Amino acid sequence: MKKQVVLFFMIAVMLFSYTSCKKAIQEAQEQEITNAITNGTWYVLKFTEGSVDKTTDYTGWDAVYYDNGTFTMTKTGETPLTGTWAGNAADWTFTIAFNSTPPSPLEKLGGVWTVTRAVSTDKGSYSKTVAGVIYELEMKKRP
Repeated sequence: MKKQVVLFFMIAVMLFSYTSCKKAIQEAQEQEITNAITNGTWYVLKFTEGSVDKTTDYTGWDAVYYDNGTFTMTKTGETPLTGTWAGNAADWTFTIAFNSTPPSPLEKLGGVWTVTRAVSTDKGSYSKTVAGVIYELEMKKRP
């Protein structure tokens, strides 16, 4: 009986350690993502809606993401936009939510985006599907 208790305790400790380690790794990955996103000013390098290139609709807009989970989008001559963002390392998603309804077509930047390619800390590719339409987004940091 004593051996069974010791064995049970050892297994419980190993499972707890594994879970804690896995969570620590995920938290470190999320912090890495946060650091990459919050260091710089981003712009839309490419945006497609289905097979239609809509990149020019986003020309001049810059986004700055802050480590408190908020962002600001600005364009000369336009009212700045604000909202929240979140990155999820577990399922490789990036969520954008505006605080108020943005002017068209910027509302299409909102929602949950799947990271399709993380080229480096200064460029990322994302996609989402809404009502059967595939949207693809590439963002790049300004030098």
